Amino acid sequence: MIRQTPPQSAVSMLNGLPEDRFVAVAEALRPADLARLMTAGKPGSRGTVLKMFADKDVVRAATAVPAGQAASMLAELPADRLRHVFRELPEGVRSALLTSLPGDQRDGLLGDMDQGHAMDVRARLYIRAVTDALRRANAEVTVPENAPPGIMYVTAYHRAVAIAAHLGDDGRLGVQEAENAAYWLRTHAALSVSDRPIDPEVRRYCAGAREQGRPITAVTWADERDDGPLKRVLASLFS
Repeated sequence: MIRQTPPQSAVSMLNGLPEDRFVAVAEALRPADLARLMTAGKPGSRGTVLKMFADKDVVRAATAVPAGQAASMLAELPADRLRHVFRELPEGVRSALLTSLPGDQRDGLLGDMDQGHAMDVRARLYIRAVTDALRRANAEVTVPENAPPGIMYVTAYHRAVAIAAHLGDDGRLGVQEAENAAYWLRTHAALSVSDRPIDPEVRRYCAGAREQGRPITAVTWADERDDGPLKRVLASLFS
């Protein structure tokens, strides 16, 4: 009956069941059934429905919908409960959730991971953020097949630039990676994007390379406030 009843009515029916009966019915529902109930309400109003279900039911529901939809649903859990549920979620859902949450909530979840895993997640989130920034600069971004993490192929004005996005770098790793990618991809120029101030030696190296006819540079991008410098550097490489 729950499966055939519209979600809002089904939730009301479940809410009226004794606790032991509710638990039995919830366990008998398929993940897709649970997701239908938990995502039926408007964003911002789903917390009451999620509160009815056990953590294991919430996790099962999150596996039955696209990662972005699951993240939108899970974001309405209280912070303490979300941190508990987070450990049991599929990797794709965790990534989508970390991308969508405010910084303080995201840092709380990352703090529960082991250091290596947390750094890997932060690096992937940074690469995604740089990709979005490049697209805001009207560049067409492609990730080459079999490319190492952070390597992108960016085209505009009929030219191409190899980009290496590297979290926690001052340009020393990124410039080398960008140059290697430019050689491999046969691009016009190379660009290192990192979140830290560029090392002066890296700036001198890039200046010398440009004088020799090898267009390469490094730029700091930490968040959207750095979109302007990134766009200007791109324009200089495409000119």
